[in-house]
Amino acid sequence: MLQHSRTPAAAILLATFLAGAAYIAGTRADGSSAQHRSLAELEQAIANPDASTDTWLVYAQRLQQEERYDHAVLAYQRVLETDPYSRTANIQCTAALALNGGGDRLASFLTHLIQLDPRLALDVFGRPEIQPHLRQERFQALLNQAKIQSLD
Repeated sequence: MLQHSRTPAAAILLATFLAGAAYIAGTRADGSSAQHRSLAELEQAIANPDASTDTWLVYAQRLQQEERYDHAVLAYQRVLETDPYSRTANIQCTAALALNGGGDRLASFLTHLIQLDPRLALDVFGRPEIQPHLRQERFQALLNQAKIQSLD
């Protein structure tokens, strides 16, 4: 029986493992450093056309922490253009809209979210920021629509 050297295969596996470890370490470093950046640093980062979705998300969250809800909504929408199913961006965008007074923009966003992901919309309706809006008939109707859609 003819035996082949295992050295090339072992070298390929080792190189693959090291590349994967380097990628994971780099991803963690980028994400954690973005979360600790100042608002000014984040604004510089998003000025780059190649800014990552994660950077935009951290920027939106920072704006929301500073109660700059209109700007936060715009930043969350930028994230949602790239990743429309982002649970975090959808939940936080809804919260920012609700904290900013709600109204037509919140109702429109929730209508879209119900069509996109009714189960996520149901989760959003359980958030404390949304509760005051549920006193309005139109938001009750949207909640009922989300319940019906989530059964499908």
